[in-house]
Amino acid sequence: MLQTETPSAAAEKLAEHADKVATNVESVTTAATQSTVETVKQSIDMIQQLQQKGINLLLDYGPKIIVAILLLWLGFKLTNFLCKRIKKIMVRREVDSSLVPFIIQVISIVLKILIILSVISVIGIPMTSFIALLGAMGLAIGMAFSGTLSNIAGGVVLLVLRPFKSGDYISAQGTEGTVKSVQIFTTVLITPDNKTISIPNGPLSSGTITNFSLLETRRLDINIKLAHGVNASLIANDILNIINQDQRVLREPEPVVLTQITESSLTLSSRVWVKTEDYWDLHTILSKNIYQYLFDNKIDVPIVKM
Repeated sequence: MLQTETPSAAAEKLAEHADKVATNVESVTTAATQSTVETVKQSIDMIQQLQQKGINLLLDYGPKIIVAILLLWLGFKLTNFLCKRIKKIMVRREVDSSLVPFIIQVISIVLKILIILSVISVIGIPMTSFIALLGAMGLAIGMAFSGTLSNIAGGVVLLVLRPFKSGDYISAQGTEGTVKSVQIFTTVLITPDNKTISIPNGPLSSGTITNFSLLETRRLDINIKLAHGVNASLIANDILNIINQDQRVLREPEPVVLTQITESSLTLSSRVWVKTEDYWDLHTILSKNIYQYLFDNKIDVPIVKM
């Protein structure tokens, strides 16, 4: 016969199983609690170490950083003050105004670099490492901004060779105008219609520059194209008389009117020497007077070429 388990025996086994489960749960809970406590302690210790390191860094470098910032601010202020004083001295001594912006910019950049290097040494950064890093950065920057560096070199060439000065009227790089200033990267021109043009110094220094203001005198040419069948000699003499009536026309070299004949027309070329500052006024006035003379005498309408 099969033996059946009594209710009391089953209850005892169930109680024993419950005790084992409770013991296991208690063990797991205790282990988890201990692990959590240890993790929290480690985190607190790490935070305390970081705080201590931060405090130490602040105590070690805080005053140096404050001093460095103060020196940097004072140095830049002093540099700006010195540049303004130097600019006033140069203006007082009538240094070419095209040179002043370039020289001031160079002085400002050099002084600010020296100030930054001094501030870095105050903080305590080893200069040897910084110079090596600066050299590598300079090489990379130089390769990336080779065009910009060539503009700086071009500015130096322009200041040394002096193909023009402030106030000169020049033509270069497909444009023309009056030189306002030579800056560290560009040369600034003002066009006759009051536009500002900045030409990079690199291409400008290596290209063709026409300076209309360098010499005291210029030759003014007025070319008039007429049809065949007119008295060229008479018209040339009348034009020469019109030219000589203006006292600003130079008598030496003597004004002349040349005749050039082609199959389709003839051209009267007036060549007049004038002072450079009178060039444009005389060009306008003489062209107007000559055209009026031809119109009044009912000569075929000319084509006036500048």
